[in-house]
Amino acid sequence: MKKESIAKKYVHYKESDFLTDSYFQEWVYQPSPDHDAFWQQVINTVPQQKGTIENARLYLKSITFVTHTPTDEEVEMSWNRHLQLIQALPQPTGRVHSLRRRWLQAAAVLAGAILITGAVFFLKSRSNPQIIASTGFGEMKRVILPDGSQVDLNANSRITYSKNWKKGHSREVWLEGEALFNVTHLNKNTNQVQADESFQVHTKDLTVTVLGTIFDIRQRRLKTEVVLQSGKIKLSFANGKEQDIIMNPGQIVSYDGQEKKSSTGNISPEKFSAWKNQKLILQDPKVNEILVYLEDNFGKKIIIDDPELGNRTVNGPILISSLDDALFVLSTVLNTEVVKQDSTTIIMRPRDAR
Repeated sequence: MKKESIAKKYVHYKESDFLTDSYFQEWVYQPSPDHDAFWQQVINTVPQQKGTIENARLYLKSITFVTHTPTDEEVEMSWNRHLQLIQALPQPTGRVHSLRRRWLQAAAVLAGAILITGAVFFLKSRSNPQIIASTGFGEMKRVILPDGSQVDLNANSRITYSKNWKKGHSREVWLEGEALFNVTHLNKNTNQVQADESFQVHTKDLTVTVLGTIFDIRQRRLKTEVVLQSGKIKLSFANGKEQDIIMNPGQIVSYDGQEKKSSTGNISPEKFSAWKNQKLILQDPKVNEILVYLEDNFGKKIIIDDPELGNRTVNGPILISSLDDALFVLSTVLNTEVVKQDSTTIIMRPRDAR
């Protein structure tokens, strides 16, 4: 290729453009003297792109599978777990009508609770209007709250809060989805915070009481995760059974809404909140976990034809600036083709499948 053509094609390329360039991928994954010579020519022709090219090359090289061969003991344990699940399946009984009556009773109680909650919310909203800030699929947004606190909303998320935060009243936000909070201090001494100086974030399953800090909350499907970057926060659980948790920086607390249980561990907060920089960095993620994240953020159903591929573990960050970029990188690593079945469903199919 002539230098003029090279300059015209590659001078305005961004990192994502190189990642989706098939000839660039061949050079990274199947290097040869011809490929080396061509891309060296590109670097010589547009030297200002050298750093971008190297970043894209290192990014593709960083995405690898984690190989794990189960031991005999792990295989035996897995087999026993499956047997226990099968044996625990309920047998057909004549209790169907009884269960149906219980369900209807529970539904009636729930409907009454919703009506009462709606009435209270309506009365409150007349005196102090509620603000709703939301993001669509694939969208991010920064929101500044009445006290100056900053909220970065991830895709498919929303927060609700009062328009006016009166002095002497706690600051409250309701979250659905995921957001990174940077809360303004009202009291520099986090050990002496008064009730009217607190900042609370409510999700379906728990409440975070903030003492001036930066933290990330991810509430998706039936799971809520809280990661603390700095400062101090207290978690209070809606079920009334879990004890309050005081979190330290670098900790993650996960609450399973189905099992009604919480767990605590350590994590890199910067990696957990990498979505803010349009990257997904999960801890030893399986392909299925990555696809679930993409589904929640972009609103598409993603089906992978080969279940074995879905259970493989991937190393390296996944770009999430767009769904196409993320799927392209994944399909390259998995050797699959991306088929858009309709406007809401995407299928990842092995290239060798016929």
